[in-house]
Amino acid sequence: MSTEPLNGPERTSEFYDVSNLILVELWNENFHHGYWLSEDDESSNQVATDRLTDLLIEKSGLGQGGRVLDVGCGIGTSTFRLAESTPAEIVGISNNQSQIDEANRRARARGLDHRVSFENADVLALPYADGSFDVVWVFEALMHMDRVPTLREIRRVLRPGGRVVVTDLLQHGPLSEDARRTVETHMEEMLSGSLLEQEAYRALVAESGLEVVELTDISEHTKKTAWRVYDAVNERHDEMVERYGQEVSGLLEVFRNPVGLLPQVGYLIAVARRPA
Repeated sequence: MSTEPLNGPERTSEFYDVSNLILVELWNENFHHGYWLSEDDESSNQVATDRLTDLLIEKSGLGQGGRVLDVGCGIGTSTFRLAESTPAEIVGISNNQSQIDEANRRARARGLDHRVSFENADVLALPYADGSFDVVWVFEALMHMDRVPTLREIRRVLRPGGRVVVTDLLQHGPLSEDARRTVETHMEEMLSGSLLEQEAYRALVAESGLEVVELTDISEHTKKTAWRVYDAVNERHDEMVERYGQEVSGLLEVFRNPVGLLPQVGYLIAVARRPA
């Protein structure tokens, strides 16, 4: 089982410098998957992404507040929804300084900067003391990281009994040779590590010194994400190239890659805790 990232943090940061602009145009300001209630649910991308964020908030158990670390916070869209739903104090981190600057600007504009802040930090050497946080979020970010060392460092900054809430892509069963090549190429293009099956994920969490609380496959609720991105790129490809230049063509092809349409590619929520 390989859990190594395919690229370093510098390339991940550069990737998001460009893709931030494209994702806002083609998806919305919440860069995460959406959650639809059923096949017939035609909720907007924004409603669906807010719904998935709300599910993570529910699983975080922060009704009475606490201190949260949001790893891979982007421009803070999900962080702000968490802050507006709970009395938690939140620190968001990213290795992309443009994202950090924009997220802090938005925190000030929303009047949340007294308990929400954003910092440029290395997830493998977090600048926080042991046991500093009650909850850690890793919302669609762990795939870009060396998973086990990252979770071990997260474990260090969690208080005993604290929990980590992770979302990640998931593999359902074996892949054909053609599908495997498609997946591996796409994960490399997305600067991501290996696609894992659910039991491999359980083993990964245990190897990190955390206790599994819940592993939930929500693929049936998130699969419209890939279709909507695929359709949006097809509809607006030429417009995006005209607006941002021919150099974005490669990135648009990454987003249009059909890997997310494969039935073997799904989505997982993992909740774990640091042993007391």
